[in-house]
Amino acid sequence: MTVYEIISIVLAAITVVVGFVSYYFYIRNKIQQAIASGIENAESPDSIGEEKMNSVIAALKQLVPTILKPFITDSLIQSLVQAAFDSIEAYAQKQVEKDKAKGSNNTQELAEEAPNENT
Repeated sequence: MTVYEIISIVLAAITVVVGFVSYYFYIRNKIQQAIASGIENAESPDSIGEEKMNSVIAALKQLVPTILKPFITDSLIQSLVQAAFDSIEAYAQKQVEKDKAKGSNNTQELAEEAPNENT
């Protein structure tokens, strides 16, 4: 076996590994995008928290190719959905607090301007 044969075998193996890894991350990104849209679609008033999560997880399971199912397990999908929901909820909470702060500042500004108008 020559050095060129060894190098070509190593390069072929590296190519296969890189292909699988990039496919894994492609599918994972696709799942994360589906999580966001799934959470949005699951926000119907007639379903409760666990039903929403189960519907999103069921929809995401169908996106996972058979070859990646051993690597992208149900628990991984559930943790990704929960992490996405938590980050969306934290963002919403920050926006509510921001709006409350703006509201109290506007109220203070209006209160300060009101006495000036009377004089």
